[in-house]
Amino acid sequence: MFDGVGDDALTALQQVRDRYLEVNGEHPMSKADDAYVREHFTPATPEQLTEMAAGRLPLPGYLLTDGTPMVADISESLEAAGGAEHLHDWFIGFWPGDPATAEREWSDFLSGRYVCLRELNPISILRKTTMVEQARVAVDALRADRRDEIARGSLAEAVDGGIAVMGLDQILLPMTGYDRLRFGGPTVRDLWVDEVRAEFHNPQPPALPIHTERLTLRRTTLEDAAVRAGAWADPGFVEFLLHPMRTAADVEFETFQRSRPVPDGEPHTGLGLVIEHDGVAVGNVVLFFNGADRTCPEIGWTLFPRAAGQGFATEAARVAMALAFEHYGVRRVVANLDALERGAPRRCASDSACGARCTGWPTSGRRDAGPTPTSTPSSVPSGKPSSTDVHVYEFLPRTRLSRGHNSYTGTPMPGRIPRPGEDGAHDRGHPSTLPG
Repeated sequence: MFDGVGDDALTALQQVRDRYLEVNGEHPMSKADDAYVREHFTPATPEQLTEMAAGRLPLPGYLLTDGTPMVADISESLEAAGGAEHLHDWFIGFWPGDPATAEREWSDFLSGRYVCLRELNPISILRKTTMVEQARVAVDALRADRRDEIARGSLAEAVDGGIAVMGLDQILLPMTGYDRLRFGGPTVRDLWVDEVRAEFHNPQPPALPIHTERLTLRRTTLEDAAVRAGAWADPGFVEFLLHPMRTAADVEFETFQRSRPVPDGEPHTGLGLVIEHDGVAVGNVVLFFNGADRTCPEIGWTLFPRAAGQGFATEAARVAMALAFEHYGVRRVVANLDALERGAPRRCASDSACGARCTGWPTSGRRDAGPTPTSTPSSVPSGKPSSTDVHVYEFLPRTRLSRGHNSYTGTPMPGRIPRPGEDGAHDRGHPSTLPG
């Protein structure tokens, strides 16, 4: 790419390469490293090299095996600053009242070693520093008390982010084996995303089956195919689900897939259990983790035709809730309920075994369409809502444990437990799971 350029550009190129090696040392780049760098960085232009040699732009983040200098995109920062000649003064303005830190960050920025960031600018640098420190404090607290709910929430926000908050998982790039060589150990992502998740956000499946007073919760078996196929052929069963009626062949094949053992080393991203009563499958209850966050699973349940109205959903939901808080140690559980399904929202809002708090987000779609003005369980709209409206319920552990069941073995705690059949005619919730 530098064929045909003038002597000044070639001199700048050599100067930049020499300074890069002074900063980073000489370490081998593999083909995989080269491929990664080409995906996330771009070749430096002769004009950029001249500015680098003058100390006005950051050095390359990487040199490819062919010697090509690769740089992060800082065009937004340059435009905001008014050009390379003003970049320093603009940059240090993000650390007002702390000139020593500002100059230190500028020096690190110029070194080209801020290769961990998806977006290289002062805001991302500050956010990364803040979230690493938040994660550090939370990890220390959790190592002292793994049930510390505040620390769990703080760590989840630092790693996974939240509403209008970018966590380290979104801020940081994957990085490479070459980075571990030049930095002399684990990368910031290794330490504060991958290792933190392995220690605190690494759910493992519980021992199965689980027995309650009337039910057995277990894995799917091939023998469940017939009753599942019958359910999926019933229009009433699929009324509030995301899928239409399904053929017997479709259901039988999915039953086969669900019945297979989970391969060793496969990430545990959810738990789907068959609800069995008197030796017959009567429905399903599920917990699954959305995306990277392993501290806030979603709960869902579905009962097959003729099993509704007997309290099976409540009994199974107690098990799932206790598993979530006591086995997985999560900070909260959420449920997304179709606003047309009257029984399930009432159950979530009033069920003393769950202690739900309704955030009431009717959305324009079944999920991820964003909140609109909220409602509470006592003010759910009386008019007929759109079939796409969703009410989001949040379950918190202290509320649940103070009023419901103590564990998934079914040991009751003081307080009123709903009677069988009290939870509504449909006895069915969460249309957004993979039911049946």
